[in-house]
Amino acid sequence: MGTPDFAVPSLKLINSNFNVMAVFSQPARPNGRGLKTKKSSVETAANELNLNIITPLTLNDEQIFSEFNLLKPDLVVVVAYGLLLPEKYLKVPKYGCINGHASLLPRWRGAAPIQRAIEAGDTKTGSCIMLMEKGMDTGPIISSEIIDIKEHDTSKIIHDKLSETTAELLIQAIKNFRDGEVSPINQKNYGITYAKKIDKNETEIDWKLTSTEIFNKVRAFDPFPGTYTRYSDDIIKIIKTNLSDIVHTSEPGTIIDSDQKIIIACGNKSALEIKVLQKPGKKIISANDFLNGTKINIGEKFGN
Repeated sequence: MGTPDFAVPSLKLINSNFNVMAVFSQPARPNGRGLKTKKSSVETAANELNLNIITPLTLNDEQIFSEFNLLKPDLVVVVAYGLLLPEKYLKVPKYGCINGHASLLPRWRGAAPIQRAIEAGDTKTGSCIMLMEKGMDTGPIISSEIIDIKEHDTSKIIHDKLSETTAELLIQAIKNFRDGEVSPINQKNYGITYAKKIDKNETEIDWKLTSTEIFNKVRAFDPFPGTYTRYSDDIIKIIKTNLSDIVHTSEPGTIIDSDQKIIIACGNKSALEIKVLQKPGKKIISANDFLNGTKINIGEKFGN
């Protein structure tokens, strides 16, 4: 069971090692500017692998549950499916249901663990394989692997690393179930945090935050949903930034350097250099190229 790109390496690796009876994924939905109906990445991959694909709108449909029950699976693997499994589903497989989650549980349970880890300034994250139970991401841990989050890592970089790590951990976990060598360990009852779903209202940069907080948010929301600020009548997407060692007394959002680079005053007297950005309807460019085509002055402001 899975839906986005993150789950595709797991599907492919499991299919190459074990018998996949069926693949559940969320149904095709309107996507992009033209709102054309687009299949999920997992559905597309399952079709390429000639696997039985089931795409229910909900798992609360009795017909869907009957179809699931008839499969009589030994084990169900869930990776970023996007729907909570009703408790009755968890009781069907011989060995239960396992979930591949992109964080070091119990830190960052929930929908957006990669983005929230980077946004919080975490320097380490990882993948966990857990035995599923009724609660969201609360089940006992079967295995895990830690990776570093480097200073300029974005969500895309960590996403790609953890999608592969999760796939490899799942293969070993399935083999351990087959061989009777699984010893799940209950999650700690402290250090619990929740990775809430990202809201579009979070994507506009608040220059009153410190430069470190903004730097982390830009990395966390790259490539999706992205971050932006306002300048004059334009909405400018901020793609890449660097921390600046400039200390200032200007109001947050004020441009404090526009000589071949763009440095913006942030909260707590900190400053941030904008390295890469994008004007509406234009290609992504460096700050230097932006300055060659757009006149901005020290003392002007970004943001509201």
